[in-house]
Amino acid sequence: MDDDELIRRELRSAREELVRKRARQSDDLPASTSQLPLMPERDDAFLRLALMSVEDLETHIDRLERDLADLEAGIDRPDAEIE
Repeated sequence: MDDDELIRRELRSAREELVRKRARQSDDLPASTSQLPLMPERDDAFLRLALMSVEDLETHIDRLERDLADLEAGIDRPDAEIE
């Protein structure tokens, strides 16, 4: 699997997890950040997202969107130093 597909899958999973957490908050259910709530619709590769807070998920989504935009623009190593 190439980098952009992996980022897209993680981005999709992060967005879905953010929706779940926001729905729980609006339903006044206690947010579970200290334990892993297992649900069959979660992508097993990204179960760690369930441990993130809403704020952490929002930040992570922003980073993934920037990484994906960089890849689409032809920047394959955004963390590499510019010479």
